[in-house]
Amino acid sequence: DAGIMLLKGHGTDKNTTKARQYLEKAAKAGHKGAPGTIGYLELNENGNVTGAVHYFNQSHQLGDTDATHNLAIIQTFYETFDPDPYYAHKMFKLASDGGHKDATMISAEQSLHGIHNQTGDCPSALKYIKKLSDQSNYVTRLMREAVKSYQDGKYDDAFLEYLILAESGIEMAQYNLGWLCQQFPFEITHQIPECTREYYSKSAGNGYGPSQAFLANHLWKKGDYYESARWYAKAADNKVDEGLFGLGYFAKEGIAVGVVTVNKTSIYFGPDQNITLTKELWSDCFHLGGEEAVVGCGVPLLWFTLTSISLSTLLTTLLPAVSVLAVLALVVSRCTNS
Repeated sequence: DAGIMLLKGHGTDKNTTKARQYLEKAAKAGHKGAPGTIGYLELNENGNVTGAVHYFNQSHQLGDTDATHNLAIIQTFYETFDPDPYYAHKMFKLASDGGHKDATMISAEQSLHGIHNQTGDCPSALKYIKKLSDQSNYVTRLMREAVKSYQDGKYDDAFLEYLILAESGIEMAQYNLGWLCQQFPFEITHQIPECTREYYSKSAGNGYGPSQAFLANHLWKKGDYYESARWYAKAADNKVDEGLFGLGYFAKEGIAVGVVTVNKTSIYFGPDQNITLTKELWSDCFHLGGEEAVVGCGVPLLWFTLTSISLSTLLTTLLPAVSVLAVLALVVSRCTNS
């Protein structure tokens, strides 16, 4: 500990010479991190890569994951040695198995891309990704990095970062990953079978409303109306306008899916049209108040209302009102122009 304090200048003046003396004593006493810290000094203070590798190896043999990770970094990025990506990958994996977060991230990326001429190995990549699931501080930082990668148009980087978050069980990241696969299938070089459907489904299962609406639409297109209606209901419970609109459409077309629970209310969808129910659901959707709800549900609700008005109502109510508006517009036009 004294060596580290002198090395970093914590609570005392920085003194790398005296720090090394303490670290060498700690190394002789069997402290697993001490040789690796001397290796850090050799690399960053003296530029001695060979000496750094010697000390990193000592700490690696004692089970220090930082040293194992550093050996892999040197083998990957320093030209002093002939690059050996297979050895580096092996060392990253060993460090990851010991709980090293950065090594886990690199192992996941290498497994996904593949080493040299080898093809990617998605199951292995996901195995490493899942190790990060309980590291909340890491997840928070990675979410910011994923957003920035997307904003910078680096869709491959965003894909990998969202993949880590998605496999950690974060529903918004699962949704974003599904959306990336849907919107940029040619820009993303990573391949996950049925990526869009798989991650929307995971997000929906974790309670994320927009993903539930997507899954409902997907099932509706496949003709699975029974399951589609239930996912629309879950989306409606999460105040997603598309959920209420989809259920209203089922009622309008008379698609029989039985009893569906929406916002703790059981509603029966039978084989006959239920115009009243359609209007109620689309009206509830409209009153959610968002722009998509106003346009997505308000416009069809207005059209549906107009087309369902009887001729007598049209002649006695709507046309006189339209006539008054027309006369008013004519008066305003002539008076402002005179």
